[in-house]
Amino acid sequence: MSAPERLEMSLAKAEYLLTRAAAPGQGGDKQNFWRNILAFDSAAAIRNAILREVSVDMLEPKGKSPFGERYQAQIRVTGANGLSRPILTAWIVRSGEDTARFVTAVPTRRKKKQP
Repeated sequence: MSAPERLEMSLAKAEYLLTRAAAPGQGGDKQNFWRNILAFDSAAAIRNAILREVSVDMLEPKGKSPFGERYQAQIRVTGANGLSRPILTAWIVRSGEDTARFVTAVPTRRKKKQP
């Protein structure tokens, strides 16, 4: 497995983060997080914020899938409102390619303080 040489994040994937709503308890509401918590109002702004924080050197291998080699990177994204949140990004490198393609991004849950 060779390391990826570049990153690619389509505008459609960023749009998915901005518009995907889910029922409570069904995988989280991406739209709520990106729109209401970080105050992004465009897919391009989300894509720019993620790509500004991640690099191929940050990608950690996470094994194979039927689609290729999986990677992840933990980053911190600052929203349009100035709030900063930890985000786990997922990437895939298809067999025979050297480009890590963006799959998704999810907020990293904060650990609850022990009493």
